[in-house]
Amino acid sequence: MRAETSVAPALSAVAPARRWARERLVEAGVEPSRLEVLVLLVSELVTNAVAHADPPVVLRVDVDDVRTRIEVTDGAREEPVLRNPPPTALGGRGVMFIDRLSSSWGTAVEEDGVAVKAVWFELRHDHVPADLARFVREP
Repeated sequence: MRAETSVAPALSAVAPARRWARERLVEAGVEPSRLEVLVLLVSELVTNAVAHADPPVVLRVDVDDVRTRIEVTDGAREEPVLRNPPPTALGGRGVMFIDRLSSSWGTAVEEDGVAVKAVWFELRHDHVPADLARFVREP
């Protein structure tokens, strides 16, 4: 299953994007134990895109037999920065969550007439990230 939607370049668009992604993931049959992790990471990825990038912002969901891939494209070239903020910091954890909770992640720059940056992550269906293993019960 593949789907995509445009996301308004505003923080108020994060919740609707998260709901849209949840609906697509449920339609694709993603297990509940992975669904919540994916929705959290979608929220982080979309928040970073609308807060730090240039429009247009597009959210893509791709689910196959092996993994779920989420991708957000935007018009900025600046790549996300992996930080390890102190516990007292109010932000800066989005990419850290993606790094720790996904199976893999990365960025790419596409140039089909217009420069577009893609930030993506994948969660393999057979993978439970070490940071979540103690919280997730396998069926």
